[in-house]
Amino acid sequence: MFSLRQLKAFVTVAENKSFTKAAKLLYMTQPAVSAQIKVLEERLGVQLLERNDKNIMLTEAGRMFYDEAYKIISLHDGFIEVINELKGVRRGKLCLAASTIPGEYLLPRFIGDFSKQYPGLELTLKIADTGLVVDLLLKRAVDLGMIGAPVKDDALHLEEFVTDELIIISAVDAIIPDVLDPVDFAEADFILREQESGTRMVLFRKLKDYGLDPKKLHVVMELGSTRAIITAVENGLGLGVVSRIAASDALELGKLREIKVKGLNLQRSLYLAWNKNKYQSFGIKAFLKHIKTFKNC
Repeated sequence: MFSLRQLKAFVTVAENKSFTKAAKLLYMTQPAVSAQIKVLEERLGVQLLERNDKNIMLTEAGRMFYDEAYKIISLHDGFIEVINELKGVRRGKLCLAASTIPGEYLLPRFIGDFSKQYPGLELTLKIADTGLVVDLLLKRAVDLGMIGAPVKDDALHLEEFVTDELIIISAVDAIIPDVLDPVDFAEADFILREQESGTRMVLFRKLKDYGLDPKKLHVVMELGSTRAIITAVENGLGLGVVSRIAASDALELGKLREIKVKGLNLQRSLYLAWNKNKYQSFGIKAFLKHIKTFKNC
């Protein structure tokens, strides 16, 4: 009824919302990608994509078909990986997803070394907030994830990787004590990550345990990256809550101050995560072994 080539064309366009990007990823021309999807729509008898000059959107039928098409492609890729392993071929793809802190500050430290050891494995890394990483894992759209907050889902396996600490930061010249009491803390202006970020999830959980209602925080700005928060705080726009890993350089250079709150513990763990229902290929096993060696160093 339809071919794997047509399914791959449709899924790639749907994920990238662009025929041009899909064509580059598939090493095809744009007209060839369009033709594959047109044939697919004709054979199915439904429209899968809504096209205009600026946007490509999935129709209702397209959203339903995408989930099934992705499963078929994943099964096919998993089958090829199994066959290659039986042949002793150490090739394939490994797709990682990580929240901001591990994705920007931890994983780059050793991904290069891993790629040198396994040049036949094509490795990609997607950086997103914790909520999106979890969604990708549940959809089996990525092989492994690293997230900044624990989540509860029977389909996921979580394993503590490293211990991190959230810290409160301010501009160097801000008129604010080095140690705040809970009342002053709650009344300060805050610049925070978006709601689906691991940093914000952990902060709000810790504040509840501390006896403060996180909804009463005076949030003056939400930003989508930790680097942006650090820059905004350096410029005196408010207090920020970020990972110590991310803020360490700015603190050492004297660009930020660290603010404490009496009795407030903001330690957290960063977690390796994977879908228990996804086939563990040679690449996944090799990467887990490599990253755990790094952890113990």
